[in-house]
Amino acid sequence: MQLVTPEAKQRVLDLIGREDMYKADVLSRRLAYSVYVEKIAFMSTSELVELVDRVTGGLGYKREEPLNPISMTLAGTVIAWPEAVSRSKRILEIGTGLGRTCYVAYYYTKPEVFVTIDVSLEILAIALYRNPVDVYWKSLWETTTFIVWGDAVEVVKKLPNNFFDHVIHDGGPNPLRNPNIYAKPFLSELYRVLKPCGTLSIFAGRARRGKEMVYRNLLDAGFKIVESASLPESPALVFYALKPCGGAT
Repeated sequence: MQLVTPEAKQRVLDLIGREDMYKADVLSRRLAYSVYVEKIAFMSTSELVELVDRVTGGLGYKREEPLNPISMTLAGTVIAWPEAVSRSKRILEIGTGLGRTCYVAYYYTKPEVFVTIDVSLEILAIALYRNPVDVYWKSLWETTTFIVWGDAVEVVKKLPNNFFDHVIHDGGPNPLRNPNIYAKPFLSELYRVLKPCGTLSIFAGRARRGKEMVYRNLLDAGFKIVESASLPESPALVFYALKPCGGAT
């Protein structure tokens, strides 16, 4: 029986729309497990690395040291914005990956709710059922972590207003190649789901044009940019932004 169908993706969206995060999580994990059984379980380590590189664009490690947990965690820490995470109880993440920023969040605080969205069931299958980093795997199985499979543009529209304290946007290595989740309409949706005084950390990539696009779109969506940070040994930037305390939805 084929579990991964367009109807299954719509079912996840419907559950989010009904604010049944628990059932959306259960279904997403079940679908990821079906992909693990059918494909991921039989892959060699080199094939696994190739898949992670192809889908995510790399997670902060060097080519000669693939899936290095130290490099990945350092990059994930910058992207997560520890200062903001440490005072947040409800966190939304765009781009689950292997769970590095989820781990960082649980290292700095104990979220009441951590919702993480990824469009790739292959990546979710690796993260949940064949994760090379044990602490990442454990964070994704915390009782307050909710996995959501789907297009973040569609999923976020179903989330309630003024709900999250912090958003971690780690949605792709190059905003120019995945512009929908860096465009003003999507950033405006992230603004909507944040509480007043809520915070956003967003990976803006290496390219100057991409950084400028993200910077401009953040301002157009209503955010105040607090500062920027560079990834270790990389020209890639992360912007730290704030929804003004009097910010309307």
